[in-house]
Amino acid sequence: PAAGYAVPVAVLSILWLAGAALLAAFQGVQLLRLRRRLVGAAHLRANIYLADHIPAPFVLGLVRPKIYLPSALTEAEQPYILLHEQHHIRRGDHVFKLLALIALCLHWFNPLVWLSFVLSSRDMELSCDEAVLRRAGEDIRAAYCTSLLRCSGGQSMALHAPLAFGARAARARIQNVMRYRR
Repeated sequence: PAAGYAVPVAVLSILWLAGAALLAAFQGVQLLRLRRRLVGAAHLRANIYLADHIPAPFVLGLVRPKIYLPSALTEAEQPYILLHEQHHIRRGDHVFKLLALIALCLHWFNPLVWLSFVLSSRDMELSCDEAVLRRAGEDIRAAYCTSLLRCSGGQSMALHAPLAFGARAARARIQNVMRYRR
């Protein structure tokens, strides 16, 4: 009876491995594309860089994470966006996101893992938005929401980018910012 399971198990194992390899390869290609867009990024200060060809600010790197800001960002927007990205780094979101992505590659067939990946990414962003409002004050809400809208245009960076400022769920984030109370 055990020999009768050998073929289906082998087929399912190959299918699982192929799915995991394809998703990991997709992530690798997306990371290479992103890194190519960052060639020529200007060093602003410390771990902060300005780049021309990115739609939204984000954190990239594992050991020494760097913050990349779009060069089109205004100087008025920079302080609270930097607060947002620095909160990601302080909390270790860049490490958690990598671990979640590895889990997603290994469990690509499980819809609950996809759901947890999406929800954890959303919760990270909402939490950082709230941290910015706590530190900078609620009077920046309108400007912060405007920045979220400006950075949310274009393609989604959720799966192939690190922690992007405005790339996902701008509507939910704006609603959360507007409802935020200390």
